[in-house]
Amino acid sequence: MNRRCLDEQNTLALLPIPSTSLHQLEASLGEINAGMHGGIKGCLTDLIKINKRTRHSHKAWGRLKAGRKLDLLITFRFIIFDEQEEPDQCFYSWEASTHGTPQAPTLMCCFERVSGKPPESGLGSSPGAYVQSRRIFSVPVQCVLQGWGNVESGHMIYEHNISAMDFAEQQFESVSYIGLTSRNWQTRYKEHQRDALTGSELIFHTSLRKVFNCDSLVQSGLGNFELVRKGAVLLSELQYVNLSYEEAMQVEEKMVERTLYPKGLNMIPGGFAGFQFLHKLGFLNRSETSVDERDKAASKYLLDEASRPRLAPWVKEKWADDQFYEQVIFKRSNTLNRDQILSIRQYGNEWGFDPDLIANLVGANHRQVRDVLSGKYYSRVK
Repeated sequence: MNRRCLDEQNTLALLPIPSTSLHQLEASLGEINAGMHGGIKGCLTDLIKINKRTRHSHKAWGRLKAGRKLDLLITFRFIIFDEQEEPDQCFYSWEASTHGTPQAPTLMCCFERVSGKPPESGLGSSPGAYVQSRRIFSVPVQCVLQGWGNVESGHMIYEHNISAMDFAEQQFESVSYIGLTSRNWQTRYKEHQRDALTGSELIFHTSLRKVFNCDSLVQSGLGNFELVRKGAVLLSELQYVNLSYEEAMQVEEKMVERTLYPKGLNMIPGGFAGFQFLHKLGFLNRSETSVDERDKAASKYLLDEASRPRLAPWVKEKWADDQFYEQVIFKRSNTLNRDQILSIRQYGNEWGFDPDLIANLVGANHRQVRDVLSGKYYSRVK
């Protein structure tokens, strides 16, 4: 099929959609380019012209920056209803809007499972219907349009974000993971998915495992698109493509600063800082090596730490400081406070009171009193 908007090879490389959905996506982009569904007439034609004009004269981010004058967000939804008569059928909807940020024009593909039956006409919400699970992939529109070139050349940087849906019974603060690969980001994600479901104890994998529906990874009608548990959203955003090795290292190092554990799910620094850290510990033979070798070394380092508290190196340095230790300990809801700890020591070590009496005096239990007096816990609290 002759496609006027989409580059078929790049689209299938960046988005986990079946090839049978390409014609629907192409048709939707054609209508948006014609000014329908909130689109601006000629918007995608303009981006294709930018692609062709900048292909050999600009870096990838410069090409995307050239397209920022067009404030465009295209949302394409794959929808399945719990009670639909044909379980293999997938419903579609699409729209264009503005995102109001300096971000490049974006294509967002949402895979949703909705409660109840499909509406009899159109895709309006049925009374009482709600989205039970949502998986979102976001990529720069320009990268899947004609004229971009080979999107798999060089390195990609991506972000996975896990958050709670608005109606979820259990709310939690969203967390992110920044990843870098010299291969296709979808290939790398499948490896993360495999590791999460086969028992990997790396913090990103354990977090993924909590949101997957492990009993049914194959969602009827959407091929091999996994569900996430009710009330959770898994958003994957491709942020950079076609980066050189040096560019990728520099960009990742800066990006990972905001997703370092415990703020996020990255357990070692990004870029060259991560290489240097692993090299210093003997997990890499050289201070600089390939991204794949770095990932293997990082996995080995973290697995070797499996029997210890899972703290990132920069947190371990802080943990050695008694003041930082006390700040963390006393924030926990199930711990003794400083006055209780000091009183237990005085009553037991100086005055020789019985542990049961001490427990009654300070409002602790027998085990807590015993652990303080033996030095098993709170020995660093002075």
